[in-house]
Amino acid sequence: MIDKNERFMQALDTVILEKRDREGIGRLGEKLVHASLKLFYEPDRACHEVKHCGFVADILNASGVTEIQTGSFTPLKRKLEAFLPLTSVRVVHPVPDRKTVVWIDENGSFSEPRKSPKKRDTASVFRQLISILPYLDNPALTVEIVFLDVEEYRMLHPKYQKRRSVRYERVPTAYKGELVLNAPKDYLMLLPVALPASFTASEFSRITKLRGMGASAALKVLLTLGALTREREGRGYRYYRAIDPSVS
Repeated sequence: MIDKNERFMQALDTVILEKRDREGIGRLGEKLVHASLKLFYEPDRACHEVKHCGFVADILNASGVTEIQTGSFTPLKRKLEAFLPLTSVRVVHPVPDRKTVVWIDENGSFSEPRKSPKKRDTASVFRQLISILPYLDNPALTVEIVFLDVEEYRMLHPKYQKRRSVRYERVPTAYKGELVLNAPKDYLMLLPVALPASFTASEFSRITKLRGMGASAALKVLLTLGALTREREGRGYRYYRAIDPSVS
């Protein structure tokens, strides 16, 4: 039996070959990450892009709806409102585990690949989750965070160079696992293990490296789901884990 990484790479190879034959070099069509994950989760293409409840679901099969969301979760709100009363929904969101960056200049030349110093950042997912907060406690909804190694191709703006680059494409190079979120305790798994059982907002921001709206979004999600509680402390609050994420 092949493992998930091998199965994902087979899906990726299929998508790349089809793109090359159908679209030619330089024409993107559906992005590689989205297309590969869709084929990975459902090999039967008859289940792809299916009309359902006035919307088009990425995947609709016997298990319910699967939405591959590579960017903002905001467009999901209306879909979830329509889908969840009728069927289970899985939202799949890819997060880079390791990233290599390749720059494309205005002449179309590629730089040597360089490893990004950024590491897997699960806490940043809260910036997306806040958009669908009213639905996160619905037992019919599962959020699945997928970790991928990727090569990111960025085009340099001819005037501003790296300060104004545009992401051209992300090419997955490995499937590194997943984190399934469908209960309040699961969302605590997005936080760094270094975060203590109780903390202030400033300590939370420092340890998670979330700033401003990102930190506020994370705390609001966890408080709303009941994964955290808080008590007034001075002019602010002290937060406490309400659930032990290691307890099943």
